Amino acid sequence: MIEFLEAEAGIRQLHAHYTDSAWRQDLTAFGDCFTIDAEWRISGMVMRGRHEIASGFGGVVARCNRVLISFRNPQVDLTGRGRASARTYVTEQCSWHDKPPNMNIGRYYDRAVLDGDRWRFSWRLFQLLYSGPPDLTGAYHEHPDYGAWPGMPPRDAVPAAAPGRD
Repeated sequence: MIEFLEAEAGIRQLHAHYTDSAWRQDLTAFGDCFTIDAEWRISGMVMRGRHEIASGFGGVVARCNRVLISFRNPQVDLTGRGRASARTYVTEQCSWHDKPPNMNIGRYYDRAVLDGDRWRFSWRLFQLLYSGPPDLTGAYHEHPDYGAWPGMPPRDAVPAAAPGRD
């Protein structure tokens, strides 16, 4: 039970670091949330490695004023010593340079590892579930259902491209 509690606390701290670095648009700190060889699967893209992930995130923040990411409670499953998977719902409030602000609701599937003194993402897949105004009158998006927890997508799953993405 202690190992589970340590993993859950570590993953919550990882989510906090991720949120803070995204708000501050700190690409180095954002990249540090991932292992050197991590994969981030988001909006039809697969980014590999800490450098590519940080650079890809840089392309997003170049288009926005700020993004506030709020994670819900993660569902955590220990998958080995120093290894865990998690499923977490997330809300993103986005202020853009060239379009009206919006809110996104999504779901992250994560594989995380204890890397040195802290937990980091080794693999992430994001599913955009809703995008639009905060009153939830916007667009809802369908994705494959991987079943009840601890169901996870296969490692080669690629989420659909974000709506309006060329």
